[in-house]
Amino acid sequence: MARMLAAVCALGLGLAAGQESGEQHLEMGVMRSALVNEDSFQYYSVTIPSKSNAIKVKLIPSYGDPDAYLSFTAPEPDDLTATWVMDDVGAEEQVIKRDAVEFCQYEPCILHISVYGYDESEYMIGVYDASSAGVIEEECAPGCKQDMIADGVCQQACKVSACYDDGGDCEEQNCAPGCDEGWVGDEYCDEACFVEACNWDGGDCSENSGCNTGCLPEYINDGECDSECNVAACGFDGDDCFHRATECFGEADGKDYRGTKNRTKSGKECQAWDAQFPQQHTRTHLNYPDAGLGGHNHCRNPDGEAMPWCYTTDMEVRFEQCDVGQPWQHCKQNEIPLATQQAGAVQCLNPTVPPSGPLPRFEQACGNGESHADVCSRQCCNAAKAAAAYCANDELNYGRHQDYKMKIAFSMLKLGCNSCEAFSDFFSNAHLLDGLGLGSKGMYRFVDSFGFKVLVASFIIMLLMLCVIAASIARYVWQRRQYSMPESAV
Repeated sequence: MARMLAAVCALGLGLAAGQESGEQHLEMGVMRSALVNEDSFQYYSVTIPSKSNAIKVKLIPSYGDPDAYLSFTAPEPDDLTATWVMDDVGAEEQVIKRDAVEFCQYEPCILHISVYGYDESEYMIGVYDASSAGVIEEECAPGCKQDMIADGVCQQACKVSACYDDGGDCEEQNCAPGCDEGWVGDEYCDEACFVEACNWDGGDCSENSGCNTGCLPEYINDGECDSECNVAACGFDGDDCFHRATECFGEADGKDYRGTKNRTKSGKECQAWDAQFPQQHTRTHLNYPDAGLGGHNHCRNPDGEAMPWCYTTDMEVRFEQCDVGQPWQHCKQNEIPLATQQAGAVQCLNPTVPPSGPLPRFEQACGNGESHADVCSRQCCNAAKAAAAYCANDELNYGRHQDYKMKIAFSMLKLGCNSCEAFSDFFSNAHLLDGLGLGSKGMYRFVDSFGFKVLVASFIIMLLMLCVIAASIARYVWQRRQYSMPESAV
């Protein structure tokens, strides 16, 4: 009951925040066209009718690479607060059924949507009632259904303004859907262009060619198993997809199981954790980042069940438990489960494609700590989270990580973007100073002031003087002992 009341309060506060922040209202069953700038958001909300047993969200780019974040509980969702994410290249759709964990918990039911521009992007977005088949098969022009737009195939019936000129599919200069002609070789990495047909964005994303469509260089060894990178050509995403793991695990409920069993006790095939068909769910890497989920279909236990389990590819059976044996049963002598190894691993500087490892990516994403666009971006926050996860146990680079983390924390405080959870402890401590009349911004001004620097310098000088005095006293005492003579020797 307490949890429900808290959720109601959070929802009420969220709705108020959404109204204040200017979420645009979407009508059910109507496509909205819009433009989002690079590294920017557009926010929407749509009221879901109580009779809807399922909805379908459609995101169709005319050009660029927009991503969508969906939530029924968090206004203006992002990759830290969203329940569902639509981040593939090209046209996408997301079906959410009423039996989903967070579907329409309260009435009126409001779905919050944030569209993020990885690149500058023009797109169409719409939310449809998917309670019955064929509801969203309406045509934007005779012979052109919406699913035919931006699908990579030129459809002459869709090559009209009402259908956004087939999302660019009929443009000869477009080497891939969403990739503008001028983006290839412009010294800026465009995800939509990072395909073989576009010469891997002309080298903008990496000095080397790509290994697979959709697998950007920075995705490898970033702590998340990406299905696009989980192929032999990409080295199976480095260490992210647990290809070094054995069947060895130690926890009684198997939460540290990182093996490759991908069938249930009854023999049903497991559905990949990053897939939403046939079973739509919220057990994703985004929501359970330490549970070993991602672009694979191996049995896992992300949520405290009795043993590892998986969603199945059987339309009639949502999930089943897996038989992975008993703890330590499949471990060799002195073998440590991979999940335990990774938890204490030294991975601050992985030797991967530059920039290598979480710490360099952190420094690249957040820049010199002075730019609002860098420090307050979602890339900076994500990179900070990854670095915090991997660098805490890296004795060689721990100091470097801590120094840079403190620099970015103060910069975020100064610029007023203090919501990144990677720095939550720092921000919480900063807010305690409000009682002293400083406040977070006041504290930053104090720390950044000349007087503070003089105070620190004075403290250091005083400390050095104390050390010199202590050394002099110690030397004096030692000399007295050296020259003193025992009474027995007189």
